[in-house]
Amino acid sequence: MTVALLQAMQERFDVQIDGSEFGSVASPIDGHEMDYKRWLKRYAPHAASAPLAKHHIRAWEWAESIEAKNPPPALIECWFRGGGKSTTMELISSRIAVKATRRFLLYVCSTQDAANRHVADIANTMEKCGIQRAINKYGYSKGWNAEKLRTANGFNILAFGLDTGARGVKLDNLRPDMIILDDIDELDDSVNRVEKKVQTITQTILPAKSTDCAIVFVQNRIHANSVMSRVLSGELDMLQNRIQSPIVPAIENLEYQPVEKEDGRTGYKITSGTANWEHKSIEVCQREIDDFGIIAFLRECQHEVGVGGRFFGDFKEYGPDGDPWHVVDAVELQPWWRYWASHDFGTGSPAAFILYASDEKENIYAIGEFYEAGHVSSKQADNALLLLEKFKLGEANDRRFKEGKWNTKLEAIAFDWANTFPPENPAQRIGEYPVEIWWKKGLPCVRAVKDRKAGWRRVKEWLIATRVDGDKIKPKLRIVRDACPNLIRELNNTMADPRDPEDIDGGTRSDHAIDSFRYGLMWREYPVKCPETTDMQTWKPLWADDGYGRKDYL
Repeated sequence: MTVALLQAMQERFDVQIDGSEFGSVASPIDGHEMDYKRWLKRYAPHAASAPLAKHHIRAWEWAESIEAKNPPPALIECWFRGGGKSTTMELISSRIAVKATRRFLLYVCSTQDAANRHVADIANTMEKCGIQRAINKYGYSKGWNAEKLRTANGFNILAFGLDTGARGVKLDNLRPDMIILDDIDELDDSVNRVEKKVQTITQTILPAKSTDCAIVFVQNRIHANSVMSRVLSGELDMLQNRIQSPIVPAIENLEYQPVEKEDGRTGYKITSGTANWEHKSIEVCQREIDDFGIIAFLRECQHEVGVGGRFFGDFKEYGPDGDPWHVVDAVELQPWWRYWASHDFGTGSPAAFILYASDEKENIYAIGEFYEAGHVSSKQADNALLLLEKFKLGEANDRRFKEGKWNTKLEAIAFDWANTFPPENPAQRIGEYPVEIWWKKGLPCVRAVKDRKAGWRRVKEWLIATRVDGDKIKPKLRIVRDACPNLIRELNNTMADPRDPEDIDGGTRSDHAIDSFRYGLMWREYPVKCPETTDMQTWKPLWADDGYGRKDYL
């Protein structure tokens, strides 16, 4: 630790960082000889008033198994809101102080204020348990406040908020030998904020732990990009040596249905399920649904984080039967279909050009993309032309079918016009504008619809649109897998803005393909006319399909 940080820690926490105040171990006190259930009945009767659920017992047994100088596997517990997670962690903190199996507990929350509240609650419990404060030779407490607790038997607790930005955690000569991660995630966390939390945990907190540190992470999922969600999915590689317990919802096998009330309002009634804790019964859950709504209940208590989590929750690569759904390996393109494109302009950030086809049944196919950063407008246009040439589309190819009733002309390119189109007032023109380079190359660029929320609504409408094909239901929107990998990736990964579910998270790192996609879907205006059956026999597919749809004419 640097001298400046040592001084800051001493000023903030009123401690000496020289290791002179305490011995090497903490000392057990009265009550340590009891099992935890008897201890709870004596010292925390309010917590023992309702029978412990399976998830509480699992956490307590893990805590009771902690031994001095022996690092246990980290405990990962995902409990529903109102499942007693903070109360359990606060009581376990006091119990660890009584047993003295650990010396220095770091209580970590999203904010310093939240961490302070938990430590204040722990202080109240410790006082009820008869745990004495550490006193200096002048009779003053060495530390008993909202941020720090120091006990007479040598146990210490420090509150740490991820918003404080501290670069290390030590108390005297001690490193934390127990860490509780509680209330880490918040509903309004942006993508960038989640990344910052992960960095603080993995680069500041965990490297500061002792070699025998016991770690527990308890949290409900809240949203699909939360730290807990990413730990559970394995996306984050921290805490690999762990006990990952089953996710605990408030109600197992929950079923509910809409109910129309007498005044015409619609509510929701639980019809079946089993509560996971007596204290949060079906009746209690029903009241919560009535009070704060079904969506909030599903997210907070059932971990259904798709509600306000993934922005394109209806996008599915595979259907319920395992067959391809929105993503397919090949499409048999026809010459009479409509073809158009969209383009999200970018130089430092990626430019995203997407090519579409639409058949006589009004199905839409995304059949190709160009997605690269670092290109000026002329280079972006050249790459678009290369893609079009692979599909034999464009003005230059119209003559190939001039004697037919239909041609393969590219109808339009819905083009991002922010800072790319010339102003309507000629007097305001300054030099050549990016789109004019595309026009000179024969590319039919038109202004895209820039209304973001209208565009996202159109995309979502197409994601749920279906058609009947024989005895099966199939989507009307398909994306060729190898042809549009960046579009597929962004549809899978984009998160909703927690403050505005109608828009994507402002911290989204990659949204260029989906921006282009909404331009393209907003452009589609009418279905193509299918040729007569006798005429169709004289037409062949434009090219053989190799999974990218880009071989020579047949």
